[in-house]
Amino acid sequence: MLLRNRRQPTTQDMLRFAILGAVAIVINYFDPPLPFLPGAKLGLSQVSTMICLELFGPATAIALVLLRVFSTGILKGNLMSITSLLSLAGSVGAVLAMAVLRRIAGRRLGLPTISAVGGTCNNVSQYLLLLITNTAGTLWYYLPILVVAGGAAGFLIGGVSIAVLGRLGLDSRDDMNARRR
Repeated sequence: MLLRNRRQPTTQDMLRFAILGAVAIVINYFDPPLPFLPGAKLGLSQVSTMICLELFGPATAIALVLLRVFSTGILKGNLMSITSLLSLAGSVGAVLAMAVLRRIAGRRLGLPTISAVGGTCNNVSQYLLLLITNTAGTLWYYLPILVVAGGAAGFLIGGVSIAVLGRLGLDSRDDMNARRR
């Protein structure tokens, strides 16, 4: 696990990562598709990704995404399917976009806004993968709907992430690092 200030992770850090991973896997496994939006899910497991990004940074958040995608792929029996590839592409694209936005904007943007950008980038990354694999050539009209849905879901997930971080008494990795000094 790589932390922002490159110190050795503590047992508490590893435990937090393990809990975030377990929660993400369970939520992702049971996250139902949205009946009114074919192929879309609310993505509640991204709350764990947001919390991991805030507490540990982008490298650890990508490690969490890999753990979640591979674990749920094995559990569902679709590890080497387009579903797992879409999940991986979307989540990694979202984490990268949120990390860049957090680095550029700092604390001027709240988690819901950053998460909304991440939700949008999740869907755009998935759509780009479908275009590359020639699966979505005729679905160009669906992209604006996915962008709006991803932004709305991301905003909701950002709000939930703030509530969870506040409930746990963990505001951000900056606060955690300051407490350790």
